[in-house]
Amino acid sequence: MKVRAGDVVRYLNASGGGTVTRVEGKLVYVEDENGFELPVMINECVVIKDESSQSGNTISETEEAVEETYEYTEEVGDDSKPRVHIAFLHGDEPGQASGNLRVQLINDSNFFIFYAISNLRRDGQLDLFYDGMIEPNTKLALDKLAVTQLDDRQWQVNLIMYKKGKTYVNIPPVSEVIKIKATRFLKDNVFADNDYYHEKAVLMPIIKNSLERKLEQLSDKDIKEALKEKAPKANVKKAKRRDEPALLEVDLHIDELIDTTAGLSNGEIINIQLDRFKQVMKDNEKNKGRKIVFIHGVGNGKLKTEVRKLLDRQYKKHVYQDASFREYGYGATMVII
Repeated sequence: MKVRAGDVVRYLNASGGGTVTRVEGKLVYVEDENGFELPVMINECVVIKDESSQSGNTISETEEAVEETYEYTEEVGDDSKPRVHIAFLHGDEPGQASGNLRVQLINDSNFFIFYAISNLRRDGQLDLFYDGMIEPNTKLALDKLAVTQLDDRQWQVNLIMYKKGKTYVNIPPVSEVIKIKATRFLKDNVFADNDYYHEKAVLMPIIKNSLERKLEQLSDKDIKEALKEKAPKANVKKAKRRDEPALLEVDLHIDELIDTTAGLSNGEIINIQLDRFKQVMKDNEKNKGRKIVFIHGVGNGKLKTEVRKLLDRQYKKHVYQDASFREYGYGATMVII
């Protein structure tokens, strides 16, 4: 169905309607009789007066369209575990650097979803930001925001899931608070490769599994304490094997630092590894002459690059070099305190 600015429309699944003020992709903005403009999906509207032809369809002529069964293709998957994310992407358009972020909603499920995303104020009241309906297995552009507009805030997200013309399992309404930290988006390494875009993005899950909830509850202090608890066992074991008390080996591979990486982005993983590096450097800052071998692996070279950037910028008084190629290949850096 073609909808144009100026058309008069009725809503299919709700009372009301109005005049279309503009069309953006699959979304139309409808001004009602009170002058309020509301975003509505095109397939949720029926044109009752075509402005371009100046000949309005009568309501009886549109009844047939209202009664049609909505057809759509479902993807193979577990309907009991829908995935919904808010995505943040660099720039106004892909490949166009700017101080703005594109905000999008990802519906990785076979459900239609009514959504309402609001700012959660300190007094517990809400200010509505975005609302509408997103189709199954689609992405929907919500906004373009400057990083400075985000500030540190919390978004209240409410979702209701359903299917049209098909039976479906009941998914309880979702009510989730998403914490937004503006400073997070100033770090390039938090934007990571993902399954939804051909560019890096920050994905915030709205429907979370138990592990994601546990990780979310961990503070930066908790993560550092966990690294400290795990580190001594690994270091003692390796020191005995090498029998060189002046040499300390520190394995920065993520599986040596935490038990699981589920739910963590590539950027968050590297931050944990770099936190471990900084902690070891701090613990040994007074051990003059101490040799520390940081095992970072070869991989894509990202961790090695970040470690050496820190050495050049924050630890200039220490000497570093490639560790023994015979023992570590090209995957380790030795620092001399």
